[in-house]
Amino acid sequence: MKKLKVLPAIFLVLLSIAHLHAQEPTFQDFLDQFPKATLPYTFDAVELQDQIETRPTAKIKRLGWEFYQFLPELERSAQFSSKPVHPEPVAVFENDEFYAVLYNVARGLTRGTKTYSISVFEKDGAYVGTHFVAGVNAEYLTVATIDEQLKASVLEYQISWENEFRYNGAPNNKVSSLILKDTQTLELTAPGNPDPIEWTARMTPEQVEMSADIAKMK
Repeated sequence: MKKLKVLPAIFLVLLSIAHLHAQEPTFQDFLDQFPKATLPYTFDAVELQDQIETRPTAKIKRLGWEFYQFLPELERSAQFSSKPVHPEPVAVFENDEFYAVLYNVARGLTRGTKTYSISVFEKDGAYVGTHFVAGVNAEYLTVATIDEQLKASVLEYQISWENEFRYNGAPNNKVSSLILKDTQTLELTAPGNPDPIEWTARMTPEQVEMSADIAKMK
């Protein structure tokens, strides 16, 4: 009789395990979180400037935590800051060989700032690499154009404010000019550096190697 009572319990446990496995998201589920977009794709500098000037409070969509496993660079980038990461899906692109997903890292709860990264995958879901391609904060504004071959032409500008930002902040303040500081052409299908351009000089060879090793382990 005891054996007969145990069997239904074992069956329920096995059923629960099977249900959990059935809920594991697939790579296609991950791609479906991003609005489809076409290439070439260009970031709007005016829109990014407006983000930092007005600091809109509109609630944005966050990527579900169950999909973080598909973005291995989130783990490495977290080592640069203790603030939690809340990725915001922006777009998914496709060409003959790759998928690419664009997202705002949205670190912490700071409004107005944007840090856009693009992660590239082979068609079977194998991770290729991640690059920082655009963003804005109180000091810098970076824009890019991404072409059909997943090459990005990146321009970084230093922001000049009408009133010193350090003392006046964004309210009742305006961007007076954008001063071109750096240009880059990025091969997005190569292992990348997801950190903003102004951070790249601070990366040691050990950090670059660690980034690549973490990506390989995923």
